[in-house]
Amino acid sequence: MEESRFSVLAMDRLRMTTDGDGVTTLICGMGCPLRCRFCINPGSWDGSVGGKKFTTEELYEAVKIDSLYYITTGGGLMFGGGEPLLQSGFLAEFMDRYKDQGWNFYLESSLNVPRQNLDDVIPYIHEYLIDTKDMDKERYEKYTGGDYDRFYENLLYLKEKVGQEKIVVRVPSIPFLHGSGEEAKQNGEKLKELGFTRLDFLTYTNPESRKDISEAARKNLEILAKREQ
Repeated sequence: MEESRFSVLAMDRLRMTTDGDGVTTLICGMGCPLRCRFCINPGSWDGSVGGKKFTTEELYEAVKIDSLYYITTGGGLMFGGGEPLLQSGFLAEFMDRYKDQGWNFYLESSLNVPRQNLDDVIPYIHEYLIDTKDMDKERYEKYTGGDYDRFYENLLYLKEKVGQEKIVVRVPSIPFLHGSGEEAKQNGEKLKELGFTRLDFLTYTNPESRKDISEAARKNLEILAKREQ
């Protein structure tokens, strides 16, 4: 049987303070179920980037160069995207194989995936960074094109399974979607009511202001923009 492979959009070594504890390597996976208007990594889904495929051993060889940094600082690997949980089977295989290296495994996710994909990785993840987009169903679906109920149910499920102390919840302020800034504050209050205490408030930047985006991503932006009218 052919060995499974992980399709990688990009890797970023020697990161600190943004992806959990200590020194980390961010590994961005290909693929995403959402089509967010201001997606910062449209290359993960728009066909503009082919990605590079790694077996578990090949990925290990690519990241082990910084093993000493991970161990001495309490860091490790952050799996992001795109949506890394679309490749949850590989992640579970990789983390199970290398769980005794002394590294921590972190996950950045929108949680808009089948429940089984989340269950695959729960035994291995040290900390979760969850991008909520919006806690209002109508705004969420208008902005992402995704299923709010799936995200919401997975968020509560994850809290039940691992505890809120292992979850950092991102609460973004999104240009044009959140006009007054009150929306983000309301989103934060709703998350507090649900029992989440580790909230990370941030402001999204329109990717058009800092880099070229593909025609597919531009069309996607226009489609979602029309939904606001």
